Amino acid sequence: MMKKVILIFMSGLLLLILFSCKQDEHQEPEKPTFPFMKVGNQWNYRMITEAGEREISYMVADKTKENYFKVLLNFVGSELPSVDHFWYADQQTFTMATEWPDSNLKLTMLAKDAKVGDRWEYFVPAPLDPENDDLSGTVAYEVIAVNASTMAIGKTFTDVYKVRHTASSHPQFYADYFMSLSSGIIKMEGMGYIRIDDEEIEYFPLAWQLKSKNF
Repeated sequence: MMKKVILIFMSGLLLLILFSCKQDEHQEPEKPTFPFMKVGNQWNYRMITEAGEREISYMVADKTKENYFKVLLNFVGSELPSVDHFWYADQQTFTMATEWPDSNLKLTMLAKDAKVGDRWEYFVPAPLDPENDDLSGTVAYEVIAVNASTMAIGKTFTDVYKVRHTASSHPQFYADYFMSLSSGIIKMEGMGYIRIDDEEIEYFPLAWQLKSKNF
């Protein structure tokens, strides 16, 4: 009798394992939070300043196992070489601001299920080179709008987060990124800066507008 009970128990356990495996096979894989981060995807933008317009493009060229993406910045129609950038995206966060591959430091620009008022703040030491005008001090990204409707390339994007980037080292600088969860950055509006011949830093209006994308 005991042997029969054990056999029945083992048979039931085996069926349970098989049923669980069957369920796992049909379980839907988790959808990426930032699906626009895919190798081969490319965005073309009109970069607009007071001096005029030029076209730039970003293309996702490669992905590492650590979820860093190599992104090539190209100045379309120019002889300037492409510039390597490394962006980061996983199921929880996205950013264009990383120090990969020199370090795994990254500054979160947007997080899953972010709300208006969510803010990511970092301290970045000032460059040792006095001629280096990189942003430093308190560097922050703050969500200032959610589900904002944004027009571009003949359509309306409604899954858009508006994220403001600021830095205490450059008080007039800011960049408002309009980021669609499905399509990436739709546009950017803000104030850029430049220093010419060791003079004071000058600020100027700067914008990107999506011209086309290949996905």
